[in-house]
Amino acid sequence: MIRKMLQGMVLLVALLVVGCATQSNETREVPVKVPWQGYHQARATGKAESKPILLNFATDWDKDSQRIKLETYSNFEVAQFLQDNFATGWVDVEEYPQLAKKYDVNSLPTIWILDSEGKSLTSVGGFLGPEKMLLVLKFIDTKAYDTMSYEEWKNRRLGE
Repeated sequence: MIRKMLQGMVLLVALLVVGCATQSNETREVPVKVPWQGYHQARATGKAESKPILLNFATDWDKDSQRIKLETYSNFEVAQFLQDNFATGWVDVEEYPQLAKKYDVNSLPTIWILDSEGKSLTSVGGFLGPEKMLLVLKFIDTKAYDTMSYEEWKNRRLGE
């Protein structure tokens, strides 16, 4: 009887170890980081690679600037989508107040999206979570802005 109990406990421990190892391998994602560049580098990359440009205007001390960095840009899907489809520039508004003025940055963070030639497409002020950020990025990536508003596109997409 003791032998059967010990065999049962060994089997249970073995199943737990295998289950934990399998689960950690299945849920683990390779970290992807947004390839942040300075303003001029991001503009040059966008032009050279024919990619739209995302400029994130922020500061180190602003709560929402830190929140978007931690919650949105560290999201695997957002980081991967930006890495594959956009040139990305991080602009510290305290370091470059002239750029903040040029882009009429009135809240932090402010995201400006430009086409590959530097023409302004849209801007969003304030914090964006990962889900909303992905929608905005996909709207730009599909170039749907040429034929419809973001709201029309989003309603069509969510209605699918």
